[in-house]
Amino acid sequence: MAIYLNNLVKVKLATAAAPTVPSIDISDHVSAVTITQTFDELEVTAMGDTAHKFAAGLQAATLTIDFFNDWATSQVMQTLNAAAGTTLAVSMITGTGSAPTTVSAANPTYQFSILVNNLTPVGNGGVADEAASSLSFTINTAVTVSPTVVY
Repeated sequence: MAIYLNNLVKVKLATAAAPTVPSIDISDHVSAVTITQTFDELEVTAMGDTAHKFAAGLQAATLTIDFFNDWATSQVMQTLNAAAGTTLAVSMITGTGSAPTTVSAANPTYQFSILVNNLTPVGNGGVADEAASSLSFTINTAVTVSPTVVY
C-alpha cells in the first residue's frame, strides 16, 4: 500500500489568454485540495433480476481548493479574476518522494477543466489573518487520470 503525505500536491491553472494549457503553477499557494467525482446512477434492472442493478451514467465533479490569495502578476487572484465566468484547464499531480512531478502509474496526473463560477477576491480572515480563499469549482469535463501526460 502506498501511503504518502499530501503536502506535495501540485496544481497548475491555465490562463484566460490560453485557457487549454495549464501554465500557472499555484502549488506554493495551495493549502488543501480535493477532487470529488460522482456518476449518475442509471437503473438497468431487467425482468428476472432479484435485485436492482445500476450502471454509471454521466460524471459530475467538483474541485475544492483552499489557497492563500496573491494578487501579483501571474499568480492566483490575477489568473482567476481574468478567467471569471470562463472555463480553464487544470493539471494536478499528487507528488511523491524526491521527484514530485515525475509521472508514472503510481503517480498519475489529473487533467480536467473548471468553470470559474465564483471568487472571493478579498478572501476570508480577520485582523492579523492571512488572506485566504476556499472555493469550489464545477469541473466541466471528465477527470482524466494519466500515467503518461506530463504535469
